[in-house]
Amino acid sequence: MPYLYRIAYDGTLFYGFTGHPNSLEPRLKAAFGEILGKGSRTDPGVSAVANAVLAPQKLHIGYVNSKLPRGVWAWAVAEVPPGFNPRRAKRRRYLYVAPHWGEDVDVMRDAAKLLAGTHDYSSFIQRRGDKTTPTITTVESIDVELRGPLIYLHFAGRGFRNKMIRKMAWAILATGRGVLRLEDVEDLLKKPRPGAVPSAPAEGLLLLDIEYDVEFQVDLAALRKAYTYFLEKYRYATAHAAALKAAGEALAMWER
Repeated sequence: MPYLYRIAYDGTLFYGFTGHPNSLEPRLKAAFGEILGKGSRTDPGVSAVANAVLAPQKLHIGYVNSKLPRGVWAWAVAEVPPGFNPRRAKRRRYLYVAPHWGEDVDVMRDAAKLLAGTHDYSSFIQRRGDKTTPTITTVESIDVELRGPLIYLHFAGRGFRNKMIRKMAWAILATGRGVLRLEDVEDLLKKPRPGAVPSAPAEGLLLLDIEYDVEFQVDLAALRKAYTYFLEKYRYATAHAAALKAAGEALAMWER
């Protein structure tokens, strides 16, 4: 029987999930021995809480994690039937986080409503070599939340195309800044123009969850290690951001 593993990782340490010598997949293969399939490919810089990989055997999670490098953990496992495809999930949930620099949040929510639903998202997809990938898909929901100095964009759907979330995030933020009008967003959906929309920075994107109809056994020790790592890195990043802000303010004083 194959086994599905939940994987969390710090995407800033790897050059994406696959396709590069410094990507995450070679490290996973070193731990599992073989990978039968994966839940989602993530770009360089994109982190994950609950991505998934399919392996041919059940290994103790402590053993797997002893073979994995810093910044990546297996933290749950489930037995699945033969032929199980981790790409066929019930739902995927992503979070994009950006600093709030005065964007009009109400306008951003209007843009999110326009982008949700079933559309041809050609304007919001970066096409790979395979031109047969469908561009019409369904985004179940996009929610915009203001949390203090940060904007949280929540995306949910069965599947997203290459760079699609980062491009939608850029468009939503751009409407809040007045760079795009709501009419422009509508036009990009009604009259698709591939390559028209840039991608928001990868570091703001997090794969929160891939939902399956399977029952996972959670390793609490591994889960705590991943939680502690991300919390400590957040504290460091907060201090670093404050130092950068102070540096900018000090330089601005020299301009006066």
